[in-house]
This record gives sequence, C-alpha cells and structure tokens, in this order.
Amino acid sequence: MAFIIITFSISSEAINLKEYKNSEIIIQYEPPIENAAINLSGVYRKVKTVIEKKLRWKVEFIPTTILIHKRTAFQKMAQNELVTAFALPGENSIVIDYSKMERTPFDLTATFTHEVCHLVLHHNIKEKTIPKWLDEGVCQWASGGIADIINPGEKDILKQAVLSDNLFALKEIAFAFPEQQRGLLLAYEESKSFVEFVVHEYGTEKLLSVLNSLKKGTTIEQAVQENLSVELTVLEQKWQKSLIRQYSWFSYIADHLYWILFFAAAIVTLIGYLKFRRKLRNYKDDGEETG
Repeated sequence: MAFIIITFSISSEAINLKEYKNSEIIIQYEPPIENAAINLSGVYRKVKTVIEKKLRWKVEFIPTTILIHKRTAFQKMAQNELVTAFALPGENSIVIDYSKMERTPFDLTATFTHEVCHLVLHHNIKEKTIPKWLDEGVCQWASGGIADIINPGEKDILKQAVLSDNLFALKEIAFAFPEQQRGLLLAYEESKSFVEFVVHEYGTEKLLSVLNSLKKGTTIEQAVQENLSVELTVLEQKWQKSLIRQYSWFSYIADHLYWILFFAAAIVTLIGYLKFRRKLRNYKDDGEETG
C-alpha cells in the first residue's frame, strides 16, 4: 500500500487529496475521510466478486475511486444535485459524493458496486453500442436496485407514469436521461423495470447473452432479436403491457385500499354526525312549538 498527497482541481477549486493504493484498487480521498477510504478498499474484493458473478466478465483493470467530502465541490462536477456518484469509463474512474454516504455505510458499498458495474460494462462494450437505459438498468440490477442518484422522496413515479400514459419510449432515453428531477427519476425507474422484466421473462442467461452480443459490436436491436427471438419494439410493448396489468387503476386502488376505506369511513361518520345534528335541531324546534 502507499499514501501520497495529490491536488485535484474542480472548476478552479483545488482540493487536496490523499491517495491509497494496493494491487487491486486506487482510492483518492480528502484527509478527513481516510478511514472510509481504507474501509472501502477492504470491501472492493467482495464488490468485484459480486460484479464478476453477475456479469460473468472478469474485472481486468485497476479502478480509481475518488471520494469527495465537500458537497459543493462534487456538485460542480456532477452538474445535478440528485447525482451521488458517477463513473468515468475512459479513465476507469469513479467519483462518489461521500457526504451523502457517511450516515449509511451500506449505501456507500451498494453505490460503489453500481459504479464498478458501469466500468465493467464500458470496458467490454463500446459506449455508443450500449443504450443508456440498458447501462443503468443492468447496473441497478447488479447492485440490488441501487441507482447513482438519490430519490428526494417522490414515490410511485413509474406507476403514475403508467396510469397517465406518460412513459418514456426507450429510444428517448437511449443516449441521455432528462436533467429535470421527475424525468430523471422516471428514466432510472424505467431502466430498472425493463431489465428486471427481461430477467423475469427470459432469465439471467438471456440478458447476459444480449450483453455478450453487444460486446461483439452488434446493435441493441440485433442483440435482442438474436438472443430473445423478439424485436426490441415488440419487447418494449410486452413490457409496457405488463406494467399496465401491474399498475391498473384497480391495483392502484387495491394498494391504497386502507386509506380509501379510512377516508370513506370518515366521510360516513361526518355525514352521520351532521344528520344527527339536524335531527336534534328539528326535535328541539318541534318541542318549542308544542310548548
């Protein structure tokens, strides 16, 4: 292992980083989070094993991971406040916003796994060959559902998009994801959902065979046709139909049945109370007239 001091510039803002390296990984970090850096190097072998088992490809490079503790400095790099980490495949590098990870070590490991997956995919597949939705979908699948963005609390984004017929077509998110918050979250959700659909319907081996075809230089349309025996457009339609079945208004109501019944009971109680008040008032009025 070795420790050195380097200077890292971010939009004219210089950050002093220490560097830790061993035979498998290089980690550059701000001095206050040295323990986190060393701990991360300790879990790398496990992360590497997970990715190799998922993708069936060996990690044949030494990744560099940069842990940034200053949130403002990281945001200048990411250019999006929802992003917590990103990969630089051309440099075999990963940049992580540690300020978003320090309270939950599991998130750091899972996010790290997600980013290593990106590096492995791009080490084997040319960047223009793998669509963005497949890149992000596979990495969420490989890391147990973790994305490299944070969800600010918005729920049911995919479900709402299905019910309102506002899904992105895959071709719309093939090269880039929207920058706006809701669109970005939906793009990630769709990517994850589509890959999970392929695994559920065709199996893990078929998904990996699609990736291997992309490695050989075929287009995504050819890879899907050759390995899944279906056109990509038809596969997309099957996926969308499965979402409609899953997120129909009936299922949406069923998911929220407790609150609907609670609200209905409250309305019935209120109506009953108002009727009781009216009867009581009428009774009093009748009593005054007869008296």
